[in-house]
Amino acid sequence: MSMLLIDSADPDDVKEAVASGLVTSVTTNPKLMRAVTDKPLEHLATLLALVPGEVCYQPSGAYGDDLVAEARRAFDLDPERVAIKAMATASGTAVAHAARQFGARVALTAAQAPRAMITALALGCQAVIPYHDRGLKDPQVSDPLVAGLVAVRGNRPAPLVVAASVKTPEQVAEVLRQGADGVTVPLTVLRALVSHPSSVAAEDDFLAQYRGGAGAAS
Repeated sequence: MSMLLIDSADPDDVKEAVASGLVTSVTTNPKLMRAVTDKPLEHLATLLALVPGEVCYQPSGAYGDDLVAEARRAFDLDPERVAIKAMATASGTAVAHAARQFGARVALTAAQAPRAMITALALGCQAVIPYHDRGLKDPQVSDPLVAGLVAVRGNRPAPLVVAASVKTPEQVAEVLRQGADGVTVPLTVLRALVSHPSSVAAEDDFLAQYRGGAGAAS
């Protein structure tokens, strides 16, 4: 799993993100999938063809109520590169446990309290995914959320803490300061990471030194 993951199911977003060299992996959820397809498993195959790394797939319910069966179908598309996302709830834990039983790497998502790390450790999850910006707006979520999850993990190598719901480059920096191992970002944030106004102005200034032949050797 790369440090930055593109948080999108839109193939155009994924292509641009991979071409930037900043990401090699994708994370999706039912809302992102629903925006582009009514056949998420078929679309998963499309996403796998666009990235060299991992695709994190969250069962959607598009094929009925058996989320475990959907997770298994997703996993079987590419066991080496498909990770399963499951909610940090009682029903989600059941999906996560079943996915671990058939050998999938699992990320426990909506990990909105440090105690979610305890569940993830017990299940043997690869990662937990806290929603940073959503948590800042929710009085039921303690702040700093990412730091709390990292503290419960202690010096164990896993689960990784992969922050989601980041709206700005500053929020990306904040979750990394708190100890996140990775961040899922929408394309707008990925673009903003490389377009700070002062950096762009400096680039323009350097390019202007010889633009139009001024100062060039004759």
